[in-house]
Amino acid sequence: MIRKIQYLFAISSKERFHRYLLKKGVKIGKNVNFKNRKTLDFDLSKPSLIEIGDNVFFNKYFTLLTHDAVSRLYRVKYKDYMPYSIGKVKIGNNVSFARRVTVLKGVTIGDNVFIGHGSLVSKDIPSNCIAVGRPAKPVCSLDEYYERSRRKYMEEMKEYYYHIKNKENRTPTVEDFKKEYSLFINGDKIDEFLESLDKRSNRKLKQEMEGNYDYYKRNHVAMFNGFDDMVASF
Repeated sequence: MIRKIQYLFAISSKERFHRYLLKKGVKIGKNVNFKNRKTLDFDLSKPSLIEIGDNVFFNKYFTLLTHDAVSRLYRVKYKDYMPYSIGKVKIGNNVSFARRVTVLKGVTIGDNVFIGHGSLVSKDIPSNCIAVGRPAKPVCSLDEYYERSRRKYMEEMKEYYYHIKNKENRTPTVEDFKKEYSLFINGDKIDEFLESLDKRSNRKLKQEMEGNYDYYKRNHVAMFNGFDDMVASF
């Protein structure tokens, strides 16, 4: 009961949960974010077997296991109380998980990896790739997906622009594209842009940056020189 209360208290904030995992023995890097700590299922029976790099994002209903439970069957069939099989789980830097992903024991996930929705990671995943499936397998390189995404994203933005213009019979504004600000707002203009929004939108967009605000401000170069320049490309 005490452990359960301690855990519930820990998941009540990002900082407390981070400290809780470190105290347990999990090796955890910087800028690690959990979309919903209440739906997280971390196997902490062997916490020292878990290693998480920097800039890792865990989405809702994520499960990580460092052991299996097959040996339960051995007790009845073979009268052998063999311990659970255990294995290390290592997650690299800049890794992002979609919803309902499960990572099994003995798995290493490389750097710069995205794991797709509902995937079961039962084998190692190399760096710089998109992986999906049950079991999860690389489907393309991150470079390929990045270039494909840029083209597709602009097609989607154009479609959205004309959807507003034709269906709602009005000229789209910056407000309609406030979540797509990175396309037309350089890092040195981010403060000015956020201040132009209402307080709720300002706060929400900062939260969605998930600790990358300062990096964006220092480094980001937008694809377009402002909203009007983007619209002109449509």
